[in-house]
Amino acid sequence: MESMFHLIEHDWQDISALELVIYQLARGNTFNMRIIGLEEIKRLKEANPDCAITFKPNHLSEADFILLSILFREYNMKVLIEGGSNLFIDDIDIFKEVLPGFINKGLEGIADTHQMSISRYLSTRGAFKVFRQPQSVRQPDGSEIEMGRKEIISLTRAYRYHLVKEKQMYVTFPGFSAIKQGFFDLLKKAGTKTGRSYTGKIDGYHHLPFQIDIEASLFANIDTYAVPVNIAYERVLEDEHFAEMARLYESGENKRDIYLKDLGYIVKEFCGDKIKANLSIKFGEPRKIDTSDLKDPFAGRKIKGAAHKYAEELFDDMLALQPIFPANIYFSAFNENFNRTPVRVMKEKIDDIRDFLRTLVWGNARRHVDLHYVLGYNHHIISADEIINRTFQIFSRPNRHITAIDGDQFVVYNREVAQQYKNHSAHFFEDMRPS
Repeated sequence: MESMFHLIEHDWQDISALELVIYQLARGNTFNMRIIGLEEIKRLKEANPDCAITFKPNHLSEADFILLSILFREYNMKVLIEGGSNLFIDDIDIFKEVLPGFINKGLEGIADTHQMSISRYLSTRGAFKVFRQPQSVRQPDGSEIEMGRKEIISLTRAYRYHLVKEKQMYVTFPGFSAIKQGFFDLLKKAGTKTGRSYTGKIDGYHHLPFQIDIEASLFANIDTYAVPVNIAYERVLEDEHFAEMARLYESGENKRDIYLKDLGYIVKEFCGDKIKANLSIKFGEPRKIDTSDLKDPFAGRKIKGAAHKYAEELFDDMLALQPIFPANIYFSAFNENFNRTPVRVMKEKIDDIRDFLRTLVWGNARRHVDLHYVLGYNHHIISADEIINRTFQIFSRPNRHITAIDGDQFVVYNREVAQQYKNHSAHFFEDMRPS
């Protein structure tokens, strides 16, 4: 399959200090960021240069790709990142369409001397492409290659072997989310949607990426570590945009135009004036993939079983890293239909959640839940009033009309957005008895 690597391969290049600073300014304009665990991963690689490391994050926003890319470069780590067709766009030019269209119209003149497609830009920044569905791929000479499911899996597997053999560090997004109702029905494919979650709910990691990692480690005879990564947003940049995207898909609008609008929404959010939100990126304990019992020529079933095991365990580890934001508590206090709730009842429900969180341990490792963002100076969980105030700062503004207070009742005006933030922490509250 090496003859087809050009369809997906990265072309890592160093970036200028100016480009990195621009990214840092945009991120600082948007998020207050907290990073946990990456130094340990960097030390692991420095101590074991002949190993490969694969990062397995959840995927709630297209910003994940940008934020991880910046972060790894700040830590002087060469980490390659998987990107889908909605990012690898060949016929949209950065300088001609993206910069003047979404940042400043006065940048139009740059296109006179600079040209670069989004696809080319991403590959030079360390991205490699993954095909999500069968399609015809046009090559530079005008010919087309039909990529069916068999070809996609074979090419993905071969390229992963290549990355592991080269002892690279790389990111893949193995999550999928169940889609059961509402306007998300149009995206339903056998009950799951791979890639970015539109609902805030990720229902497990698919075993296949882990199976390919295991096979690659065996094939290359290279020690490979898998690292769970939790990316948690107090506010997902495109949370209100998901409904519009779904409508565009339903109406049959050109995918190129949908991809451009999706990307444009992220770019504008990074550069616009807004209330900054918190961002947490946490790297869990790396797990060395044990291949000692998988070297039998007929070990295919064992490999698949091991892949399921790693997928389940790393998914559990990733969920356990999730921090609680005030909005998670606030939206979780509503009933499943987000009906109007009297102020007194809302505060009582929030207090019930606060009591529940104080002693909650979760997951196979029985970890205490990360309450960093809801603790006051005295290390106690902040009051119901403070939780509501912080939520309203982000979700009840003239340009963010998600929730509000109407008379003596709290109301939700955008249920799809509210459900996202309820879903981010829903796994913690599964055992909480309704009040």
